[in-house]
Amino acid sequence: MNTPTTTWKLNDSQFTLIDRAKLAWFVLSDNQWTQSKHTAEFECKMAQFVGSKYAVFVANGSLANTLIAMYLRDKHVAMQTGNTVVFPSTTWMTSISPFIREGFDEKFIDVNLENFSMDLNKLEQYLKKSAKHVACVFVTSLLGFNIDINNLLWLRDKYQVTVMIDNCENTLGISNGKNVSSFVTSTTSTYFGHQLQSVEGGFVFTNDPDEYEYFLMARCHGLVRGLPESLRQKHSNPDVDSRFDFSLLGNNFRNTDIHAFIGMLDLKRVNQYRAQREMFYNLFRSILNKRKVLDMFIMPNIITLNNDEKIYPFCIPIILKKHNPAMRDRLIKISHEMGVETRPICTGNIVRQTPFKNNYRSGAFDGAEHLHHNGFYIGLHGLLNKFQVEKFAETLVANMMPLKFGGQ
Repeated sequence: MNTPTTTWKLNDSQFTLIDRAKLAWFVLSDNQWTQSKHTAEFECKMAQFVGSKYAVFVANGSLANTLIAMYLRDKHVAMQTGNTVVFPSTTWMTSISPFIREGFDEKFIDVNLENFSMDLNKLEQYLKKSAKHVACVFVTSLLGFNIDINNLLWLRDKYQVTVMIDNCENTLGISNGKNVSSFVTSTTSTYFGHQLQSVEGGFVFTNDPDEYEYFLMARCHGLVRGLPESLRQKHSNPDVDSRFDFSLLGNNFRNTDIHAFIGMLDLKRVNQYRAQREMFYNLFRSILNKRKVLDMFIMPNIITLNNDEKIYPFCIPIILKKHNPAMRDRLIKISHEMGVETRPICTGNIVRQTPFKNNYRSGAFDGAEHLHHNGFYIGLHGLLNKFQVEKFAETLVANMMPLKFGGQ
């Protein structure tokens, strides 16, 4: 049996021939391809785009999370703060593993089914009893949907805990009129499959100068010369050669000027990307609504009345409202037959994954369990077309109709 050709990918490149010519000219005319002036320029542009004071470009989003974990570990050793990092029960493995590798204990809080982020009511229940043990609450903007920033910051201030955000799937979202990565120390990814692309890449955004200096040195072996010249004296050691003056236990997490150059070309299309994601998501959702099956899915409305809250989904989630794994599997099969690429909702309930099975407790992660058994997602990008979206949505409708009216 022939495997259907994938015609609807999870993501696709909108890199133009002109972009390729510019990249070719860059390679031909510039001999400095490792981290240098283009990386610094990309960092300035991304900091400005996000609205944070500082941006640090690294090889990928996973390493951006690792820099945060390293910083928290060193801070914990110095200040003897809590040793627990709180995570949502549906997230990415690389949002968790850097912290555990640094010696932190994990605590999982269930997700809600409104924005797929950490359930903040359950988080508060935990913080009431255990805030003193918490080194960080590390939330995730899952699938590109915004977390409730106002309540998250309120909990941070009330319980005096450090809050950071993994926005690797949500580079574009706006809350309270600001980019979601601007409120607290956050990470994002510019991997090919995400909302902005540098082929491979990740960022840490921070407004804290001490964190910024740490991140710059830690991504470059721990070297003081990883800092701008104006900051080197502050960390220098007169007993060693300044060319190899290591201020902390770092690593090589650097990216390259080639990736930075590609990233800056892509950043120019950010408004186009936002419009495309919004258009195709709303078209898909409107068809389900018009055909009276939208109430059978969990598909958040992203239309807002003003620009203070803007959501640009990472994907189109196909999540059944009622528990029905067999129907989920049927819809995945149909998707593949139509050439539509699919993925599960990240890790599903992450406590079912092998490293965390000891955390599993029946009833403790109902939101994550629902995503685990009843959902998947498909791609959302600018190279889709209206016909594709309409055809797949109508096929989905046709398969849900018998279920809606009592059939199988």
